Amino acid sequence: MEVFRPKRFLGGKHVQTIYNALFPPSNTLRSHFPYEEIYLPTNDHSGDFLVLEHNPPLEHTSVHSLRPYNGYYILLIHGMEGSSDSHYMISTSKNALERGYGVVRMNMRNCGRGWGFASKPYNAGMSKDVEAVLQFMEKKFSKKLIVSGFSLSANLILKYFGENRRHIAKYFSAVSPPLDLKKSCEFIDSPKARFYRKHFLDTLHKKVRSGIYSMPPEMELRAAKAKTFFDFDDFVTAPLSGYKDVLDYYNKCSSIHFISKIRNEGIVIHAEDDPVVPVKIWHKVQWHKFPNIKSVLTKKGGHVGFLTDSSPQIPEGRWLSRILLDYFDSKIKEI
Repeated sequence: MEVFRPKRFLGGKHVQTIYNALFPPSNTLRSHFPYEEIYLPTNDHSGDFLVLEHNPPLEHTSVHSLRPYNGYYILLIHGMEGSSDSHYMISTSKNALERGYGVVRMNMRNCGRGWGFASKPYNAGMSKDVEAVLQFMEKKFSKKLIVSGFSLSANLILKYFGENRRHIAKYFSAVSPPLDLKKSCEFIDSPKARFYRKHFLDTLHKKVRSGIYSMPPEMELRAAKAKTFFDFDDFVTAPLSGYKDVLDYYNKCSSIHFISKIRNEGIVIHAEDDPVVPVKIWHKVQWHKFPNIKSVLTKKGGHVGFLTDSSPQIPEGRWLSRILLDYFDSKIKEI
């Protein structure tokens, strides 16, 4: 596996994290590729919908592909307050299509194009939503499925694969996962992460003020007073998601409790200098005990950043999508 080397003059952890958001890859997935938008009802009888963006394998279209369709579809799920348009979703989708995969990008509840189509917020443990999308993909597209999660959804994916269930997907990836939600919350609520806390809380508060969530007036008033992630999760996320309180939510949804139970093969990637998810949580996991999981800890890369210098192998300099697709390609070839 190619070692990550940060792009020249962009080696800092904050630059790696923010640069991709400010200068994302061009999103031509709706204009230059065959594309459809899918509105999928959730299976919790809430009346909520998940908005999916589907790009079929290029072999089935008139668009040129570097490789023929390999039979696999990849489901990509974004991180906190991201969407199907997040930079890592775009770059990984393009790379996957060119390598012969079909792709579905999932907007978690009320994110991106899913704004206003759900009465509940998303959270770090919504396995039922992952299951609903995978069941749909298995029925409509392919029985050979892969799931790729980033940031908050990386925690969700690890939790999902560690649960006792029939796992529809065969392989997975998890990038920059907050393995322990309580510890991650404590870090982002600390002075060190003030910038990121404000950014995320501003967008979360905007959703509450918009009235898209079904919540009583007193809950809305409490939510408006939330100045920390802990408070927001305690006032909004936990009660609207059916948890007793925020600590109940964090305990039941932290993927660190599920990793030892994962039997599927997958890759987990994290950077030591991640300014959003502290690396000390990573070191609490004895990764060497899980041969089915390839763990990759880089020195640099920030939070879901991993921007490197452009090269013939990585033309856009987005190391992450190259590594993920190389891993999935290697697994498929083993069969």
